[in-house]
Amino acid sequence: MNEKLFFFSIKHPLLYILSLAIIVKILAAVFTDGWFLAIMFNGFNNYTIPESWMTNPWIVYISRLALGAFSLLIITLSYRITKIIADKTTALEIAVFGALLWAVPYVTVHPFASVVSLPFLLYGTLLILKQNDLLDNNEIEKFHRTSFVIAGFFLGLGFAVYYHSLIYYIGILVTLFLLKNWKGALMTLIGYVLAVGITQTIIDLVIYHKPFVAMTRFFGDFGNCFNYVFGLEFNIKIVGLFLLVALVPPMSVMLIFGFFRVFRKYILLVLPTLITLVYSIFILDDWSVLLLTVPTYVIAGYVGWKEFHKNSAFWTKNKWLLLTCYMIFAVLNIALMIFTFVV
Repeated sequence: MNEKLFFFSIKHPLLYILSLAIIVKILAAVFTDGWFLAIMFNGFNNYTIPESWMTNPWIVYISRLALGAFSLLIITLSYRITKIIADKTTALEIAVFGALLWAVPYVTVHPFASVVSLPFLLYGTLLILKQNDLLDNNEIEKFHRTSFVIAGFFLGLGFAVYYHSLIYYIGILVTLFLLKNWKGALMTLIGYVLAVGITQTIIDLVIYHKPFVAMTRFFGDFGNCFNYVFGLEFNIKIVGLFLLVALVPPMSVMLIFGFFRVFRKYILLVLPTLITLVYSIFILDDWSVLLLTVPTYVIAGYVGWKEFHKNSAFWTKNKWLLLTCYMIFAVLNIALMIFTFVV
């Protein structure tokens, strides 16, 4: 049996990682309750989930399993994004992050709107990154401007799930302008407007019998997001703790270093992520905005760190130290994951 599993993991590594992800998500769906629920749950945008649904155990477990299944797309899309900027081995390592990072099983089986929006945001990012890569490599025959419309459409679907994801799209738009890809920027905008127009019309006509009700309410209340209940300094500390502690040291320190090291090289990943991180400092009513940044932050940070340590004389001479750091990270990560299951 162990031999079969070993050969399966060698022959189908991504499928093996997804299988591990499915196992921990099922465990999270069954055994984790609401230790973080009071902090995170704000419903989906301005749409309210009926309380009777949340108290029905069958609906709760089925919805958790459905959310967990949908979140597998985050792993596969992160893998595909990493393959564009790095090698297959690095992409598989990123897939392991997406499957087994300590809080991932919990947050992916609970109704975080920001997490549910991630597959849409990542697919849009993947299309833009792929087309930009083709353009950089002068593969004009494979370059399709209509892919930017599709990318914008999926980014717009992300907005329909979680309005705060608009800031991530603005980061994409700013980056395309900086790269002087004017047509790509315009076409993503067309796709984005189409998605927002269609979703906010259809959903609101069904619920409220008129379009754009929830979105209008969101932008009408937007100023309340900036009420400093705890203070700006407190929020900066929250973001700092998120980057240094929630992403588990010493790996978290490596990710910070790698992320800023590849700022210009992978700007299409780094700048939208950085803009979203900065935005999360000022949006005090919903810290789950931070979850939008995790996949692209980890991808850019890990690729940047790996590129550095491979060419570093110090780390080449002291591979034992690097291995020790990874082992400390693994032990802490497993301990924190166990915490989410037993508390």
